[in-house]
Amino acid sequence: MLDLSQKKFLLGNILALLSTVIWAGNFIAAKILAGEYSGLEMSYWRWLLASVFTFPFAAKHFKNDWPSLKKEWKLMLFYGILGCFISNFLFYNAPHTAPAVDMTILMTTSPLIMMFLAWALFHNKINMVWILGSALALIGVCVLVTKGNLDTFRNFSFTVGHFWTLGCSLFFALYSVSMRLFKEKIHLCVFLESTFIIAFITAFLVCLVFSQKLPVMHDYNHLGAFFYIGVCASFLAFICWNKAIELIGAVRSGIIYYLVPVFGSFFAVVIIHEQISFIQILGGTLVLGGVIICTLYKNRN
Repeated sequence: MLDLSQKKFLLGNILALLSTVIWAGNFIAAKILAGEYSGLEMSYWRWLLASVFTFPFAAKHFKNDWPSLKKEWKLMLFYGILGCFISNFLFYNAPHTAPAVDMTILMTTSPLIMMFLAWALFHNKINMVWILGSALALIGVCVLVTKGNLDTFRNFSFTVGHFWTLGCSLFFALYSVSMRLFKEKIHLCVFLESTFIIAFITAFLVCLVFSQKLPVMHDYNHLGAFFYIGVCASFLAFICWNKAIELIGAVRSGIIYYLVPVFGSFFAVVIIHEQISFIQILGGTLVLGGVIICTLYKNRN
């Protein structure tokens, strides 16, 4: 039988894995929508749908949790504006100027940033096994998404999309690591609904200021992709991710985030029928090996 700490560790890893699977699908949905919608339009619809869908689950808890929300209003603005709106706005804008391969590699720097921030801001101990496991996973990501083609790195040149992707990676890491600053006990759905509403209001105001109009859905055939980014990649994924951080911490959860391109490649094969090669399978195996090394080591501590 597992003791309480082992159950928390197991559940935290499962929840981090679930959120990673869902966010891998977010890459596919973003690719489908990127040709028709700007990053701002996608952000607007994402947080609108997320707010509407989450509200019924949060409504009955708002009365009890309102005092805590008011007490932590600065952190709520941080989570909603920087953690949700800006990070995802940058992510959805990046595909217009940065190749998807480059984006995938740069986004997987987020676990390393989480590790550094946890060490720099909260004095978390970082050991060599975590670093080596992360390095192995990062090498695997590079092999997987470049298909082993070294010319990808020789021809690599930064565009504004690359900087946006790095910005998204940084803000997501900040969001994850800074969750420990929120000391008040509130219902998770209330927390998410509050940050989603803040993100939507921000997107709404940015649309009015810079576009002078609100986004319109051009084709209702895109409803499925919008539902995915608004409900699955927002409500479901953030519930799993935030709960995982509560149980096992941001650094441990971040290690599992390396699996996003592995699941993304799987979805690309299944959904949009991309071909996968032996070298990509090797890359995915390296990623999985790095994650397992870090997870098993941490399980002994």
